[in-house]
Amino acid sequence: MNAVTPSELERAEIENVLQSGLFNKATRLGKFFRYICERHLDGHADEIKEYSIALEALGRPAEFDPKKDSIVRVEAHRLRKRLEEYYRGPGAAHAVHIAIPNGQYRPLFITNGAGNPPAAPAALPPPETRPKRRWLWVIPAALAGAGVIAFLSLAAHKKMHPPAPVANEIWTGPATEPVAAEFRILAGYHGSPMMDRQGHLWGADAYYRGGSSTPIPVDHLIEAQPDPHFLKARRSGRFRYDIPLRQGTYELHLYFAETEFGSGNPGGGGDSTRVFQVSINGAPRLDDLDPLAQAGAPNRLLERVFKDVRPATDSKLHLNFIPGNAPAFLNALELLPSAPGRIHPVRIVAQANPVTDSDGRLWAADEYYCGGTLVSRHDLVVNSAEKALYQGERFGNFSYHIPLAPGKYRLTLHFAETWFGTPESHEAALDSRIFGVFANGTALLRDYQIVKDAGGSNRGVDKIFDNLEPNAQGMLQLEFVPVKNYAEVNAIEVVETD
Repeated sequence: MNAVTPSELERAEIENVLQSGLFNKATRLGKFFRYICERHLDGHADEIKEYSIALEALGRPAEFDPKKDSIVRVEAHRLRKRLEEYYRGPGAAHAVHIAIPNGQYRPLFITNGAGNPPAAPAALPPPETRPKRRWLWVIPAALAGAGVIAFLSLAAHKKMHPPAPVANEIWTGPATEPVAAEFRILAGYHGSPMMDRQGHLWGADAYYRGGSSTPIPVDHLIEAQPDPHFLKARRSGRFRYDIPLRQGTYELHLYFAETEFGSGNPGGGGDSTRVFQVSINGAPRLDDLDPLAQAGAPNRLLERVFKDVRPATDSKLHLNFIPGNAPAFLNALELLPSAPGRIHPVRIVAQANPVTDSDGRLWAADEYYCGGTLVSRHDLVVNSAEKALYQGERFGNFSYHIPLAPGKYRLTLHFAETWFGTPESHEAALDSRIFGVFANGTALLRDYQIVKDAGGSNRGVDKIFDNLEPNAQGMLQLEFVPVKNYAEVNAIEVVETD
């Protein structure tokens, strides 16, 4: 069997999208999509321009003026959003995802890491037809064996003593045009863009000056990542980012995971082994940052959130990472446009894929958790309009470490008992599941029984808590602690109120 080529995978995914019904009521979008994909496959992606799309895909006349007619930009925005929704839902598990990066019209084909076909098996040598002269290959075999031993010794030496990373790296790409409204990069990473399971596109490292890039081994496990193997590398040392932005207010997310120091890591040590500083536009914002201590453990994601971030007078955002007793580092960076004084609500469903509710609000696939088990639940709740929120649950002894900016928040926890009891007879489910919920160490629920509170099994119930604040580490840490059987939750919402 021959291996499937990348171009065949791309063609297959284009057909998947065209046959998905995504453009059933959007003929113009379908023409737009087909045109840019065909130009890409024909090797003419460089010719995909606003003018050519207008004439050849959207039927505009030759005198089309993009300064007066914004149809291409409008349709590109619609297509971009529709593809993002498709890959959050029915296309999430596809081996290849198609994206339209902000500010561009050329399609981007991203390997999703799932469903890739196996390569063809190596051909077996033909059987021998004459007697073997074993002594003829004794000397070559011995030489080959010596070569293998030498190679393995060299490989082991390189593993124990990896080549030193290049210091003081400098971004050489364009650095004046404002970045896309939503901007995400993986620090220290220089590969192809990656789409996470929320449908967000993460680019390679950019706009940096100083420091060095170090990859994180694929088998290095990191707790609380949004996706497995999400963090691919780090930039470390003394370095800065100078990111050109449009004027406005932004929400900034900085991602850290201590993979060098701490128990089980090469550098050893523990709390206080690495401490450094981060400044934003020259103002210190994180003094004596200790990612290991603030995350609570090595190899665990720490995400810090800042609101009301704006570009400096030169229209750039300046982030400085200043070493303390060890090199500073960063794993990822995210910028989102936001309303002044507010960060985006955090909405999470305990499911493998995002969910859109009846009001059109997007609930992210399960993230920020430590411990517990994620399962699907197929018994629909009988009393809630938002039945989609209860199609999965996380159960066990677990926690969520939700990153927030300073402020006051309303927390809503969504529960439904879909394991014990039935809607017709829930008495047997009473006392079957009892647990507690704590927020930053303060009890929100003690000896809680979903069945008792909801009035039966398969019934949704919401528990609302106001005036919650993040802890000193910038997190709302929710702990679900079993008393009898396992704790569970179906969905979590955190919205800033003051």
